[in-house]
Amino acid sequence: MFRPEESITHVPVTKEQVVAVVESINQPQVSIPGKSPQTVAGWLVGIRNANGTFSIFVGLHLAKSGENVIYLHDNRHIAVEAYRDLEVEGLHFLESMGFMLDNLNFRNLAGPAQEETMKRIPLFHPPRPPSAASSAGGTSEKAAVGEGTAMARFLASF
Repeated sequence: MFRPEESITHVPVTKEQVVAVVESINQPQVSIPGKSPQTVAGWLVGIRNANGTFSIFVGLHLAKSGENVIYLHDNRHIAVEAYRDLEVEGLHFLESMGFMLDNLNFRNLAGPAQEETMKRIPLFHPPRPPSAASSAGGTSEKAAVGEGTAMARFLASF
């Protein structure tokens, strides 16, 4: 079961550690306990730990407040044999909140594309204060472009 981990505000990993990134192509309005209802983007990130195990993070980025909510599974260090089952559980968790998902096939991207992907995904960075998120200059325009890109990927999958 995935549970929120309040002590984690982001996933500080290198691109070499990332084994999977699955991204929401929509931004449903979600009510998270203790937070105001707002539009949310979601991701599932699989990483390879230094000891050879794997971990899966399910993360939500709250658009209005600029914060991340990170969910971890009770089993935080899993063997490669159990990875796929836990990944599917994480995908179902996101889908149960209303997310439509797209696997970015992160490992198949060229190095520069991996770096750009990590730069644009808020889960890989400390959250910005709401004032910084709203005054970032063209944030709504950037969100519209991001939604257009996500929609293009979604339509191309057919």
